[in-house]
Amino acid sequence: MVRVITQETYDEVVQENIDEFEMTPEEAIKEAVAQFEAQGIDLSNIIKDLALNSGDGQGVSSIVSKLKELCSRIESDDEAILKELEALKVECNKDIARRVKAGKDGAYNILTGLLESRFKSYVQKSNEKDEKIIISSLNSLIALMDVQPDLLDEKGADLIKSILDKIDDGPILISALKWTSVCCVKHEMNRQRLFAKNIGDNLKLLLNARKNIRVVSEAMSVIRKFTLDDDVRVEFGKAHEHAKELGAKLLDPLTQFLKEHPVPPVVSETMLTMAALLVRHELCAMAADAGADEALFAILAANFDCVLVIVQASKLITALAGNDEVKRQLMKAGIAPILVTLLNRHSSNPTAAALILKCISALTLREPSHSQQFFDSGAPEVMIEAIKNHPTDASVQKNGCWAIRNMVARCRDQNPKFHELGVESLLNEAYDRFSKDFGFDIKSALRDLECDVKLDEQWKGKGVQMENN
Repeated sequence: MVRVITQETYDEVVQENIDEFEMTPEEAIKEAVAQFEAQGIDLSNIIKDLALNSGDGQGVSSIVSKLKELCSRIESDDEAILKELEALKVECNKDIARRVKAGKDGAYNILTGLLESRFKSYVQKSNEKDEKIIISSLNSLIALMDVQPDLLDEKGADLIKSILDKIDDGPILISALKWTSVCCVKHEMNRQRLFAKNIGDNLKLLLNARKNIRVVSEAMSVIRKFTLDDDVRVEFGKAHEHAKELGAKLLDPLTQFLKEHPVPPVVSETMLTMAALLVRHELCAMAADAGADEALFAILAANFDCVLVIVQASKLITALAGNDEVKRQLMKAGIAPILVTLLNRHSSNPTAAALILKCISALTLREPSHSQQFFDSGAPEVMIEAIKNHPTDASVQKNGCWAIRNMVARCRDQNPKFHELGVESLLNEAYDRFSKDFGFDIKSALRDLECDVKLDEQWKGKGVQMENN
């Protein structure tokens, strides 16, 4: 169990070191940190800099207090508010300790209250001052809630929905989408709360409009956040349900955007977003019907040397291959020689090599004719070369095992070629290194390559005589 202390306890120890032991502030801080760490106390949420934590008007507490006082005035001083909002953002961006302190001091309620009042005014009559404060408030909320999404409440969720309903472009919308993304990271309840407000419909409108690439990019970031399952506090999340519903609404506009913008960096983000939504058989078919497979070929041809694009394209191909009919369409269109060429070109990059090998594995699964196409395209040579290039990379070794196994499982006539390339010794080396992680996969590949392999019995009977009464 992690041991923690309060900011006040830490401050008292530092001050005691200064007062009683006549240490300089720097010495006092160093000594206090050493004391607490020796006791196994986690100081990640503690502001260790005494100067910034004191009452000299420079600390995060002072900024929050000033902002509260400014927002309570009948006659608002917009310039002063903007100054304090910027100062709060700068402080919160420094570390999690300052964000936690600001949250405890009530910064969230002050910011959402300010945002709500100024947004109402802006909707009634747009003006530049309100717009600046709205954007600055949103940016401060983003900084405050980074890795601290627990602060979001129903009022904040309603504010996000209201902005998405009433703003269709521009910097306010971009900041609101960024805030939404921050709220969804590692927080399942926030995702469910926001999703329940039908934000999917707002995202669909933004993708269909496609007015601003930055807006679309931030919208895609929000989409991906809804498909995460990263909150360890929740046993069962709704990532699959979110992806299924969003996929039905958004795959068509995403595919159209992919066709219109086949160049980096937005093309990589689009493919990553589509891959995150392809969680069901019918969604893969929907994407293919919209022309995702055709767009992929054009993108690969135009970005042959761009490893970032190749990585995301590989993820999308693997996702599409979850549908057997789409998989066959890709193979008929000639994806096999393209992937072999790409693997040969990017074999030195472990991420690209691992993901292309995963593509080959997905496309050849239970499809001997596909395996033969890859074999005829020279896949064994480049696959073995990729495995040789990255002997210590677990992803390359595991995906390589899968690809080899799926290729030869129903095409044993390919075994001599793989043996000629030295596959057995490579897989045995991988087993020595990764037996605890994916030893079964390596043995499965060796088995289908007809190598001498000892398979472990997963369960053994105890030889107890059963009686039949």
